[in-house]
Amino acid sequence: MAESLVGEVCAWLETPAAEGLTGAERLVLLIIAERCNKTTRKMWAYKGDGKTLTDVIAARVGVEVDSLTKVFRRLALRGLEVRVPIATNSRGQPVFAVRGRSSDYILPFLPASYELPPPGKTGSPSGQ
Repeated sequence: MAESLVGEVCAWLETPAAEGLTGAERLVLLIIAERCNKTTRKMWAYKGDGKTLTDVIAARVGVEVDSLTKVFRRLALRGLEVRVPIATNSRGQPVFAVRGRSSDYILPFLPASYELPPPGKTGSPSGQ
């Protein structure tokens, strides 16, 4: 178990950079951190599980695999890609899963900050 990485994720979740993450997104990061190598940040499968890493994450988050894929995509849109690409398609896009091969996951380095909106884009109707 990588307690230091779980602690890293817990501390990061309290920063402004983590604002807006859903509970499922937060839990995925914690599950991966709990099972990853401290040096490589790659998630480990345990031989006694008899499950793929995807199945382990889905069961712990409490969602179906299809819903989990949506969680992974939302994290990736925030710059937190947890899936390890295994190939690229004809358009040069990463491929994360193929039939007959289990997916791998990695804990990304968590950004220390987030991007502030440009001046005048504060969210108020008048822009102030």
